[in-house]
Amino acid sequence: MDFLFLPRGKKVFLNLNFAYLYLIIFFILTFFLSFIVFLNLQFFYKSEAQEVLNSSRYLTFFYFPPRGKIFDRYGKLLADSRKVYDLYANFQSLTEEEKNMLTEILEKEKPLYFYWGDELIIRFLELNQVSKILANKEKYPNIFLIPSYKRVYYGGEAFGNLIGYLGLSEKNNLEFEGKIGIESFYDEVLKGKPGKIVYQKIKGKLVKVLEEEPISGNDIYLTIDKELQEAIYQEFKNYFQETGYQKGSFILTDPRNGEVIALISYPSFDSNIFLEKRKEIQKILTNQNNPLFNRAISGLYSPGSTIKIIIGGAALEEKVVTPQTKIYSAGEIRIPHPYFPGIYSVFKDNKVHGWTDIYKAISNSVNVYFYLVGGGYPYPNEELPIKNGLGIERLVNYFKKFNLGEKTGIDFPGEKAGILPQWENKTWRLGDTYNVSIGQGEILVTPLQINLWTSYFTYGKIYRPHLLKKIVDNQGKTVFEAKSLVLRENIISEENWKIIKEAMKLTVTQGTAKMLNDLPLKLAGKSGSPQILGKEKLNAIFTGFAPFDKPEITATILIEEVPYGSVASLPLFKNIMALYYQLKVNGRNSF
Repeated sequence: MDFLFLPRGKKVFLNLNFAYLYLIIFFILTFFLSFIVFLNLQFFYKSEAQEVLNSSRYLTFFYFPPRGKIFDRYGKLLADSRKVYDLYANFQSLTEEEKNMLTEILEKEKPLYFYWGDELIIRFLELNQVSKILANKEKYPNIFLIPSYKRVYYGGEAFGNLIGYLGLSEKNNLEFEGKIGIESFYDEVLKGKPGKIVYQKIKGKLVKVLEEEPISGNDIYLTIDKELQEAIYQEFKNYFQETGYQKGSFILTDPRNGEVIALISYPSFDSNIFLEKRKEIQKILTNQNNPLFNRAISGLYSPGSTIKIIIGGAALEEKVVTPQTKIYSAGEIRIPHPYFPGIYSVFKDNKVHGWTDIYKAISNSVNVYFYLVGGGYPYPNEELPIKNGLGIERLVNYFKKFNLGEKTGIDFPGEKAGILPQWENKTWRLGDTYNVSIGQGEILVTPLQINLWTSYFTYGKIYRPHLLKKIVDNQGKTVFEAKSLVLRENIISEENWKIIKEAMKLTVTQGTAKMLNDLPLKLAGKSGSPQILGKEKLNAIFTGFAPFDKPEITATILIEEVPYGSVASLPLFKNIMALYYQLKVNGRNSF
């Protein structure tokens, strides 16, 4: 018997008996109205062509246009569309030789294929896969090859979970749509509009009865630097192979306008796999480190000590402390139990820091200082002089002023808003405020949010981050150009945010990140080492900006599940900053 292979291994026999065909025709006529309603759900077709497109007396060919190109900020190609062929064949018209040819293609080439009524449609065939048909068209009169386009990506793993990939549309099983990343967010801009041609069979000849021209998608230019993105991702890969670390993220923005210059989520994947190497898709889907997940945008983490620059700025603004205020860190704070003498709640510092002002508190990440300015001390004395700190209500208010607990509005799918303390709805204790004051406890943020509040201490503004630079139509005309939008400003006074900025410089020159001090690019920043997994491991974070005097970049790195805290992130961060500087002196004076 003659058959074609269906996706699930079933066979469809082509020698249908006439009684069965009459039954089908009767069924269609009987339920004609229901059939029309069903067809109207297929958005891809015009209502007046519904009956035509599904009749065995007609042949329908779809012309899928080239998807819009994706470029980086300098015009380097990130995604394009390559010319291929789509194959159409009607089951009821095939000769024996044509059936054999189709079976050979399906079994040998393992292409993407679909069934549309009586038609078999095979997508994305290369020239060498259809060369026999093209060379012997007279042997295959009922097999039609239509020029089409296949998505091609450049940049490999470095761009996988940034650019995304294409998959079958949920609305129409003939079209492809962006599934994650830029391909998903700007799908409507990139995809264009398919065309179609409908032929009617009249006395053995095909007569064209309907034609719609395809419309190519628009091109988009991103703010991303392809060369830098690839180099940073390779640094991640090398460093993680050396250390055994498995997951992390990095984001580089311009604090002057919100442009995202590099966006790394490790591990990632090659987007071409989803259209070319489908056997490898399962490896990506089952990878426990989730390469499809963009950690910089969607990952939620305790911010650790990186939150201290917000709390320090708030404490200055609310006059809880002045730059001259000093607190003594003996390595811990002990809070006496109100009902059981001799029993204490102990809140640790990382070491004995001695007398500490705001500059030292940030540069050396002194927990005791922030316990006091955040929550106060019930029994003030010379060493611990602050009875009433900011308190959880004011802390949360300042978090909100810095856009925590809200999405930034970045043009990328899957952004998370984060989680802020729900102190109003529970019994809230002083120890809870202490934990929040050092970036632990009931507060979760994204690496993007860390990057943005870091940017505030460059020029006193937070810009909405964005990845799109401009949209260009298929005639080469710029139809949209992204503009900078201030998301937050005037949160704290210029005098106070400049104090925090100076303290962040001391973090690099003499504090927790002094290994970065010998870079030719003068940095300022803040480290963080939030505890995770029941305090068994840490996440390593560093966030900073450069050059110090006139910042043009804000960079944030996070490495998950490390044993030693922020020190684990600093070597990689240093290598990345060296890469940036190398590109800068090689001709890119500014991004």
